[in-house]
Amino acid sequence: MASIDKIVQTLIINGTLTDSPGLFYGKTGIAVFFFHYARHTGNRLYQNYAMDLIEEVQKQIIDPFSVRYDVGLAGIGVGFAYFLQNGFIETDDSDFFEDFDARMYRTAMYEPYPDFSLEGGLTGWGRYFIYRMRVNGQKNSKLHEALTHIAHEIAKKVTHNAIPENEQPDVYRFLYDLVTLPAYADKYANALEQCREWNCIRKPDIQKIFPCMNNLQRLYACQKYFNMDLTEEIGKERANRKASGTDLLTDMGLLNGWTMEGLSYLTSIEKQETSWINLL
Repeated sequence: MASIDKIVQTLIINGTLTDSPGLFYGKTGIAVFFFHYARHTGNRLYQNYAMDLIEEVQKQIIDPFSVRYDVGLAGIGVGFAYFLQNGFIETDDSDFFEDFDARMYRTAMYEPYPDFSLEGGLTGWGRYFIYRMRVNGQKNSKLHEALTHIAHEIAKKVTHNAIPENEQPDVYRFLYDLVTLPAYADKYANALEQCREWNCIRKPDIQKIFPCMNNLQRLYACQKYFNMDLTEEIGKERANRKASGTDLLTDMGLLNGWTMEGLSYLTSIEKQETSWINLL
């Protein structure tokens, strides 16, 4: 792992120059790091830089724009909801999310979903509405309508064993997160229990599950979603990453780039701060 000074310098130089506005590979993910780093250091300059990135993202979102989670509106919207949820920004969310909500509602209710994956499919759309419900509560009936529509479709496919095996971990995570919302807990608890009978969930292979993640992210995700104590394994993986340096980093992003390295560093010194892992 590079020094935190090198990580910060690299992201400052390249952050606004990054083409993608998205969560996994672009400016929204980079802003996640700078908000956390500003809170860690108490330096508002980093918070201001994160706000600059948000302004750049808003300028780049021009119709038609992808609704994918990894590079499009769903992930960007989740990022913005995360900023609100953690007190990084203060705004009237009904105005801030008006266009996001309208576009995602049309997508969820009227557009065919390509698959059940987080990156580009239905669970990614669903995560958008889960985050919005956490911030907005029950005040927006269209959020509830869209999330219910998605949840019903997924639960139906779970019941009929119609979820492809490679997309089952994403469906499991969606339902796991969904039932943390009180309005959905009872209705979708049975679907979640059915997911727990899948081989990949009942006996997860940590090296293979959640294929878009790296080993460290996988360990954090398994610790949360499978209630495993992986403290020792996480420590070993951190040591391996520190020894390997940053030679393999090819982008600035949250998924496997410099942003991830920066947030991993903060997690190593503030062990309770793992909320950013939930964005992946």
